Amino acid sequence: SNGAFDITIGAVSNLWDFKSETPEIPTADTVASAVSHVDYNQIIITNNTVRLTDPYASIDVGAIAKGYIADRLKAYLKEQGVKHAVINLGGNVLTMGGKIDGSDYNIGIQKPFDESGQPITSVKVSNKSVVTSGIYQRYFESDGKIYHHILDPNTGYPCENNLYSVTIITDSSLTADALSTTCFLLGFDEGMKLINQLDNVDAVFITNDNKIHYSKNFQY
Repeated sequence: SNGAFDITIGAVSNLWDFKSETPEIPTADTVASAVSHVDYNQIIITNNTVRLTDPYASIDVGAIAKGYIADRLKAYLKEQGVKHAVINLGGNVLTMGGKIDGSDYNIGIQKPFDESGQPITSVKVSNKSVVTSGIYQRYFESDGKIYHHILDPNTGYPCENNLYSVTIITDSSLTADALSTTCFLLGFDEGMKLINQLDNVDAVFITNDNKIHYSKNFQY
């Protein structure tokens, strides 16, 4: 992603509280200071030890945690002999096999900002993970502007482009989780270009005009 996805975003994400009843926009100075400590090159991994060369840097794996957990849950259920299941962690859905009758699961993709939870479209999958990153999941409004939780590591502020959401369909929930955030940060053109270069990965992009865009080899 050329740094668009950076897990040392922790110094920045610590400034934003999207769950607060009275969320506040951090000051420009504090954001600029935090951004100066975002650089994945600061991560040094030796055997099983991880350290940061910048003492003020901080790792935030929130963008991939659900995906990792979903994959681990699948592995556990498989060990228990489970062949058919849907693991739903909210925005992260992983299907084991298909339905018992042999048909695919039908997974809805939420219509952005629709409080009823109505899907804008759906995909039919079996043995796949469907992960969505969108600006309507955690956000607040201030002076008519939306501030959402997908933060740009270059600016320290919510990513600004013409996307509402990105949904990735592939085998691994961890991979799908990372790619959904990465593609959102890259924007529509670069994000779609990335997906179209990858094998066994499909995507649904929803732009801010509520139009649905499918990746080149989409087949669901």
